Amino acid sequence: MESARQTNARSEQKDKDEDEDNDDIPDLAGHVNAFGQEQHSIVTRRQLRSVGRSDDEVDHELSAGRLLREGPGAFRPWGVKRSWHLRASAAVLSARAPALISHRSAAWLYGIDERQPGIIDITVPRHRRPRSRPGVQFHESRQFDVAAATAAVRDGLPVTGVARTILDSCSVLPGLLDRLDLFDEARRLKLVDWDELWDCLMVHTGRGRPGLQRYRNVLLTRDGTAPAGTKFARRVGVLLEAAGLPTPVYEHPVTHAEGKYFIDLAYLTPRKVAVECIGRIGHDFDRAFETDPVRRNNLQLKGWLVLEVTWRRFIHSPESVIAEVREALTP
Repeated sequence: MESARQTNARSEQKDKDEDEDNDDIPDLAGHVNAFGQEQHSIVTRRQLRSVGRSDDEVDHELSAGRLLREGPGAFRPWGVKRSWHLRASAAVLSARAPALISHRSAAWLYGIDERQPGIIDITVPRHRRPRSRPGVQFHESRQFDVAAATAAVRDGLPVTGVARTILDSCSVLPGLLDRLDLFDEARRLKLVDWDELWDCLMVHTGRGRPGLQRYRNVLLTRDGTAPAGTKFARRVGVLLEAAGLPTPVYEHPVTHAEGKYFIDLAYLTPRKVAVECIGRIGHDFDRAFETDPVRRNNLQLKGWLVLEVTWRRFIHSPESVIAEVREALTP
């Protein structure tokens, strides 16, 4: 029969084992610090719930002043300096919707805008705008999925891509020189290439995006000459795809009596449509003046409907280019 001394010893060992097991479980402060290390000291109520902490525990820490509220459901520990990055992290994490730092706030994080913004710009999907709060400007975007596809991380914070950041910033920068500075600094730092900048313009054309005309004007100022050959065709293709048209075939070969033509953009169904991209305004060479009509005639004789897109129309009337191709593809 077990003695009282043995029973007490076994009970003490059990308590000791339970204490050791509990030592392996972080307390609430440990969870706060663990999340905060990756989020500029910010932690959310939802994150604490995910690791088993109750709302009562969180509320107790708030009442005791050991947690301080930085936004709806977002907190920082007492004693942590309230930096710009901390405020930005809190704005993103408390949005309760997919969110990206954008506009001039993102430009500052990229290092292309030297002025640290006082108000933090946050872009969220349309109809997901949180309630207004001091120090944060929320922007709704109908194309948030497009912005998310090119998003990046800077200093541990989610931001819009460089081209989208410049586009958004153009909507709030009235001065041409200020907008040019953003472009020039982004190019100097090699953060973005011309194709990405042009793609951004094409994807947002015709969608009523604020700042689009300003963005186009700055882009033309810095890269206003028609690109050669396939690059121009690619930009036209991006424009057409962004408008919801099918993806064209690039450089589609067509055999003729003297060799092969390569159509810039070709649609094979429901009818054969050739979109030819003329990268010069006018014809500067006699040879082009003579050969282009022959090429067009041969394509038409082989059953192709030929549409021509000039650089000037591409820049100044992209909607009409889209409309023509759409009509040509209509059975």
